[in-house]
Amino acid sequence: MSFLFRKKSFSILLLTVFFVTAEFIIGGEVIQTQESDTWDGVEVDLTYLKIKDDIITLRFKIRNTGDKTHDIKLYFKDCYIMDETNQKKYFALKDADGQYIGGPKDKDWEGGRFSSYIDPNGSKGLWMKFPDPTDKPATITVSIPGVFPFEEVELKR
Repeated sequence: MSFLFRKKSFSILLLTVFFVTAEFIIGGEVIQTQESDTWDGVEVDLTYLKIKDDIITLRFKIRNTGDKTHDIKLYFKDCYIMDETNQKKYFALKDADGQYIGGPKDKDWEGGRFSSYIDPNGSKGLWMKFPDPTDKPATITVSIPGVFPFEEVELKR
């Protein structure tokens, strides 16, 4: 009986570690979710924000919760963060070739474009890098075309 109890306890522990690890790798924490104002049934999760060496890295998951496939296209040049406290707008960083630092990209036109078909119940990842606002605000607003703004996103320094 003691052996069965230990075996069951070990199995429960093993399953718990598996599911926690899977959530960390696959899902991660959602910082904020916004609906699309362009594509019916599309939601975007802000899943990652990190500040290192005065650069903000943002990651998003674009999810199609609707019942039809959407062709999502957006130019990185139209994405920005805003320091509302100091009324300053910051666009994504560019590399030496004038390409915005973000991805994935399907075209290099106008600094780069994200484009993907997202099937019902499907999702795609997107990331970008921005300069850390010079006045070091506590929060920012993140703007991506076709999505309501991510407001009061906390910057943990």
